[in-house]
Amino acid sequence: MSTATDRNFVGVLLKSLPLLFKSDVRDYYTFLGDDVVEGHASGFRDPARSLWLNLGYWEEARTYPDAAAALAIQLGDAAQLAPGKELLDVGFGFAEPDLFWLDHYNLKRIAGLNVTPLHVQRAQQRVRDRGLEDRMDLRLGSATEMPFEDESFDSVTALECAFHFDTRERFFEEAYRVLRPGGTLALADGATMPGARPPSWLNRQVLRRWGVPLANVYDADEYCAKLGEQGFEQIRKRSIRQHVFPGCARYAEMRERGVSMEDAVVELSDQDIEQCYGAERMKLTCLTDYLIFSATKPAATHS
Repeated sequence: MSTATDRNFVGVLLKSLPLLFKSDVRDYYTFLGDDVVEGHASGFRDPARSLWLNLGYWEEARTYPDAAAALAIQLGDAAQLAPGKELLDVGFGFAEPDLFWLDHYNLKRIAGLNVTPLHVQRAQQRVRDRGLEDRMDLRLGSATEMPFEDESFDSVTALECAFHFDTRERFFEEAYRVLRPGGTLALADGATMPGARPPSWLNRQVLRRWGVPLANVYDADEYCAKLGEQGFEQIRKRSIRQHVFPGCARYAEMRERGVSMEDAVVELSDQDIEQCYGAERMKLTCLTDYLIFSATKPAATHS
């Protein structure tokens, strides 16, 4: 990293030291503010600014908003979103993915749950500003204690947030309950690489800062096994780490050098993709794999 990037990184760490003593995901996302790159929040000064908060899918995209939308499409397709369907989205951030999905897939209705008041307040205002109250119901609430009736939704999505849930398995249970028979759960989520060592003391501190329970640190095979134990079928996993980490890392480096979101155009070499550049940045979290998971609630109870 450049000297300027180093200074920015150290400055962000110093500002965020209180997070080490809280381990509350609400505090982390309030600190992060309206920008996915730490230390670059603009305080919502530009109402036209993109409010995506995911790492992006960079296979073809070269700007951050395009990459973030591309990741939303990867997840939306895995969730089998389609016209007339009803979706529950948990951890919806500032509702950027939900506004996108509502239009892109022509969904009938989207309900959402999020534990961060800042996110919910801004998301609800954006829904009101667009006159979408009859199609979007975004609430303050937990993905592990859903205030919805059984079999209420065709799909449940979690876009880059389920690693925060206490625990992810409790979320699987709730998602299964609120899905209609034949409904789909889809997640874009982090996991450890197969054979990874248990978290070290330093890993545990970083996970605490990010609000990630240790109970959620496991690999993709165990992830799928836990979905199966809950009763899900047709469980699929697909690692997309090479199309996530390199692009996001290059984008973050540009932003840390002072390039604006609007001017940052990411170029990736074949070597960047092959070697999964940027995955090293994730080692402190242990979550060095990035996957799309999907699973289906059985259409009928087996006898």
